[in-house]
Amino acid sequence: MKSGPLEGIRVLELGTAVAGPLCAALLGDMGADVIKIEAPDHGDDSRRWGTTVKEESPYFVQYNRDKRSIALDIRREEGRAILLKLVKRSDVLIENFRPGTMKRLGLSYASLRRLNRKIVYCSVSGFGQTGPYSRLGGYDAIIQALSGLMSVTGEAKGPPLRVGVPITDILAALYAAFSVTLALLARDRTKAGQLIDVSLFESGVSAVSQWITISKLTGAPVRRFGNSYPLLAPYELFETKDRPIVVAVGNDEHWARLCRTIEREDLIADPRFRSNPDRILPANRKILIGILREALTKRPSDSWVGAFRDAGIPAGVINSIEDLAHDPQLRARGAFAEVKHSALGKVEIVAALPKFSETPGRIRLPSPRLGEQTDGVLREVGFSRKEILGLRRSGTIR
Repeated sequence: MKSGPLEGIRVLELGTAVAGPLCAALLGDMGADVIKIEAPDHGDDSRRWGTTVKEESPYFVQYNRDKRSIALDIRREEGRAILLKLVKRSDVLIENFRPGTMKRLGLSYASLRRLNRKIVYCSVSGFGQTGPYSRLGGYDAIIQALSGLMSVTGEAKGPPLRVGVPITDILAALYAAFSVTLALLARDRTKAGQLIDVSLFESGVSAVSQWITISKLTGAPVRRFGNSYPLLAPYELFETKDRPIVVAVGNDEHWARLCRTIEREDLIADPRFRSNPDRILPANRKILIGILREALTKRPSDSWVGAFRDAGIPAGVINSIEDLAHDPQLRARGAFAEVKHSALGKVEIVAALPKFSETPGRIRLPSPRLGEQTDGVLREVGFSRKEILGLRRSGTIR
């Protein structure tokens, strides 16, 4: 197997829940050696999220692949001393504790930089390291509300809705992994690491940035719009004879092709629908959607999706999560990877992204059980068997 682009990079992760752990997993997918440091008494909070299988959380399994776990109590002086030994030998540290926690433990960026000038120190938090909200806890549900995401999600006359995945955690993890990689690139020139400050709040706001700009320039308030899209028409969900599909007309050529496909070429020249600015006018859109709903209920979904795709019009059915496991496109692209978990046996999870031609990433390790690699990691930094046994007896490690 070819090596991933981050092979040779060692990452320390002091993370829990999603954003920090996912950032570290993304780096691990690309070849980094990720050591996950967890509290010996309970470990990562997400180990207990959702229904467990053989005492393992599937949630944790997906977000913590490609890591080794060391159960280490960094609240104890002996535990911090071990962490500092690891810092000296590492390239990156990722933490997503509430701001101020690492400083209270004597593990701030300023402190660790004195030990290792090249350390890239990435802090992920709900609201960032500064500002009036910085000390607040920041779970995804709260951030989706505050960032405006919920205000534009849901039916126009219904309540605000949360996106069905922890989207602000995922965005923050992507920004963090991107930032760490850039900091490592910059380190090649400067020979020094740096501090990175990533927040879920700003990551969530970045997702609604188009609406912020549109609102400022037009003066019009942004409202929920359900499965339609105010900037394009038609661009929404339609019922067919058997089940709904989504049709996305992105330009006027798509519109003309759609009209021919549904055998309504008369609509192409209709002044109400001639161009996208005409079609998105509320009165015109209402009439247009009524015409299309009537036409699309005459045939089943597969028939329409096949016809639209043949005509070059983006369209698709609404897959369930269970459907994805059998999707031919995903299978052809190798979108799933199989790993052997010490408790669960063979487990299939979503594979590494993106794809590289010369230095591809891959899922190398399953998610670790709490403290599964503690002894091995300690031996790597010079601890003897007797010393490890003493640390275990004292409760510093597990």
